[in-house]
Amino acid sequence: MRILVTGPKGFVGARIMQELPDAIPAPSLRNADEEAIKRVIDDAAPDLIVHTAAISDIPTCEKNVEASHYANVRIPVWLVSSGVKCVIFSTDQVYSGCEELGPYSENTVNPANVYARHKLEMEQRTLEINPDTVLLRATWMYDMPLYGVPNRGNFLVDMLSSSAIDFSYSQHRAVTYVREVAAQIMNAAALPGGAYNYGSENDLTMLETATWLKDRLGLRIDIRDAGLRHNLWMDCSKAREKGVTFNNTIDGLEQCIEDYGLQARVRKAPPTA
Repeated sequence: MRILVTGPKGFVGARIMQELPDAIPAPSLRNADEEAIKRVIDDAAPDLIVHTAAISDIPTCEKNVEASHYANVRIPVWLVSSGVKCVIFSTDQVYSGCEELGPYSENTVNPANVYARHKLEMEQRTLEINPDTVLLRATWMYDMPLYGVPNRGNFLVDMLSSSAIDFSYSQHRAVTYVREVAAQIMNAAALPGGAYNYGSENDLTMLETATWLKDRLGLRIDIRDAGLRHNLWMDCSKAREKGVTFNNTIDGLEQCIEDYGLQARVRKAPPTA
């Protein structure tokens, strides 16, 4: 199977390229128009497109709505219009305005920011074009830095590198080890078309999750209460029932700690002033 991966040097795409070393890395699609995207697809002749590229920074999307719409709606629509099956990353932010406490199923959406509204519009439009499209509503993901790849701020790196950090005592939200996300990508590609909550589940609040990691690694970090935050708590049973399974958040963190030998690193680290 010929697989084209967009955003192959990004946080998610780079890990998928490691998981699928024979995949075809797409060139940058930044500012690409419909004809340019058609040429990329014609040159690659893929059987499957895994689309990870996006503008995912919420404040950036709020400041530049047109750029967000171009990247997060128009480009994926053009990819799907090729007729090639697409697996497209969406976001747990589509639940950011839900009034229910959660956990949220795929049918309960209420986006509360520009990024989330554009991702939901993208989901609706791509499914209208090709009902076989698979849309993955990903949680916040984390990993240690990968050589040569930008490693944006994420839960794990922020916890390891900060002296103080804020998390909410009320917000339920999962965080997912991105290497699990990459490892499950071909199982995700086999899903019937539709939207799926994709990642770890978590019964803890963000403050409780951060406190667990602090205690687990003996981190010297002050975890401050960020107050009330909206839940981004997903029910991932739809994907799980079709064989796409993840560790829960705590077990995923344990796996990451083991993979990187993090406990040994932390123990050897000199005390901070």
